[in-house]
Amino acid sequence: MTQSDPISRRPGRWTAFAVTAMTAASAVSIALPSPSALADPATPTPTTAAPAVPAAPPATPPLDPNAPPPPVDPNAPPAQPAPPPVDPNAPPAPPLDPNAPPAPPLDPNAPPAPPPLEPGRVPNTTGGFSYLLPAGWTVSDASRLNYGQALLSKQTAAPENGQPAATANDTSVILGRLDLKLFAGAEQDNSKAAIRLGSDMGEFFMPFPGVRINQQSGALQAGDMPGYFSSYEVKFTDTTKPNGQIWAGVVGTAVPNAPRDQRNQRWFVVWLGTGKDPIDPAAAKALAESIRPYAPPPPPEPPPADPNAPVPAPPTAGGRVPLGVPVPVETPVPGMTPGT
Repeated sequence: MTQSDPISRRPGRWTAFAVTAMTAASAVSIALPSPSALADPATPTPTTAAPAVPAAPPATPPLDPNAPPPPVDPNAPPAQPAPPPVDPNAPPAPPLDPNAPPAPPLDPNAPPAPPPLEPGRVPNTTGGFSYLLPAGWTVSDASRLNYGQALLSKQTAAPENGQPAATANDTSVILGRLDLKLFAGAEQDNSKAAIRLGSDMGEFFMPFPGVRINQQSGALQAGDMPGYFSSYEVKFTDTTKPNGQIWAGVVGTAVPNAPRDQRNQRWFVVWLGTGKDPIDPAAAKALAESIRPYAPPPPPEPPPADPNAPVPAPPTAGGRVPLGVPVPVETPVPGMTPGT
């Protein structure tokens, strides 16, 4: 019987053990990094981030047909109306006349046009002034006035059927230029002129015996023009007559050494009333202080003369043309054409 040799089996076991150890060592060497990689690490490469994708806008909810309309902005400008459609059958615009005279150039030395009058302001060309008409009053015919250029009457009823409004007969207002037709126009001081004007007008319009009572006076300011007023009542001796009232005001500046048409740049207001239809002092003061100088705009220049217009025939004496005056002759002369 043959026995196995224990020494002969040992090399096989050691060989297997050696193979296993080498296999494990190679596996460890593969798993660990190289010494050079540990000593000098690589620089990381920068990467560019991808652009962000914008979020989708929220979905618009459907319009509610029953929702109220948005509020209207009161400060928004008014909507401009759409232009009318062009008529395709409308005739074309006439061409410009190449022989038409050019428009006259603007005169740089021409005075500026006066500004438009404010609402309610009444111009008076004859007196060279304007004023604000008091409420409840109307402008009447001033052609029969002895003094002044404007006459105001107080309305007592509204106009009907195209007829003028009915007016009171115990009160009126007179306005005009304070010229030398009035004795007060010779007074250079406005306070003296107003007192003199009230006294003279009172005697003119109320020529009845009586006593002056409730006399008042004060300063006025019509724009840049100074002024003064004086007022009083008259208690008549005849007690059947109601007390008479008068308010006189003067505004403007007297310039004695100015040219003749500029010496009396002053205007007056005389308000007459009675105890039954008394004067409104506040309205009288407002009327006098509303006076402003007024100059009408210049008339438009006449069109230039047509050089091709026929020359008018000169005036004749007794049906004959004076000697030495050329007479236009028609061409051809009637009755001298051949064949006629």
